[in-house]
Amino acid sequence: MTFILVEYASGFTDSYINYMSIRNSLERAWGKLNSAFQYKRTRRILFAFMLLISIVFIAYAIRVNWNEIRAQEIQLDYRFIVLAILIYPAGMLPTAASWHSLLQTIGVVLPFRTNLRIYSLSSLPRHIPGFVWYISSRSLLYKEENVPVATTLSTSGAEVILLALTGFLSALMLLISGLGLSTEFNSIRSAAYIALPILLLFIISVPLMNRLLPNLLRRRGFSPIPKIHQGKLILTLSLMFIAWFGGGLILFVLTQSIYPMEFSKLPALVGAWGAAGAVSLTIGIGIQGLGIREITLSALLSLLMPPILAIILAISFRLVLTAGEFLWVLLFIWLTKKPPNKLEGPLPKS
Repeated sequence: MTFILVEYASGFTDSYINYMSIRNSLERAWGKLNSAFQYKRTRRILFAFMLLISIVFIAYAIRVNWNEIRAQEIQLDYRFIVLAILIYPAGMLPTAASWHSLLQTIGVVLPFRTNLRIYSLSSLPRHIPGFVWYISSRSLLYKEENVPVATTLSTSGAEVILLALTGFLSALMLLISGLGLSTEFNSIRSAAYIALPILLLFIISVPLMNRLLPNLLRRRGFSPIPKIHQGKLILTLSLMFIAWFGGGLILFVLTQSIYPMEFSKLPALVGAWGAAGAVSLTIGIGIQGLGIREITLSALLSLLMPPILAIILAISFRLVLTAGEFLWVLLFIWLTKKPPNKLEGPLPKS
């Protein structure tokens, strides 16, 4: 077992060094970009512009998706649609908490209130086509908290990878529910089986990496990295699983408005949502309209209901997530606003 861990750590080190080279290149590029935003007022104007554009795209997405739903002659129970929007925090808050925990894993300690506010503010630009708007807004906001751009970039990348792995692992709930996955979904089944040993091996090898990486990176001229906190990493992964379950719960509630199901189908819907989200994170963000996530979700939902209803439900779910995010994000931004004359920054490590 020790030999396997040593070999894994050696391979991981080579991969990490290549990653550090790319990260350093990105950091230099971001350095040039940030030089244009030396003044806080300029950064705030830029972010306000991003928020304005985000609201325009959110309004457009809600209108388009609503028109697509209305075009289908189907009876909807609007009570469950409203309920699905009301319980949106069941998926959002665990995701924000996992981001907070992931930052603490690498030694960035900020109050949860601050991380929740930044998570909420930076989530709106995700609706603008192009991932750069989302990551730019998050980087600018954390720059206000004295967190380096490179740290925000690398942690955001780790967040995507871990969310994808936990999402694929959540897809196993489709198998546990007794539905299974047809041959068309072999890749999702394989990814689900592979995700578990990858996560376990990563968790187990943390102490070894903390011992080996600093010396290896120092010898090759790279700056040292903070030690990875194993306990915080486990907490981060646990919160991500809770977040996938929360999203599946919202999907289950919304399903009752179109195609009522018994509560025993909840694990299957959690698995379908986890698989669809993981595929979207792995392949990329879908284009405007019906994206990769919705296509995958509708295909998986067709195991539970007629295909046409599965498509309508996937579109409806996107509408609910967009509306819920917009309403709840605004509420959390208001609730987490900074008190006057109170400075916030990284807390001292305990």
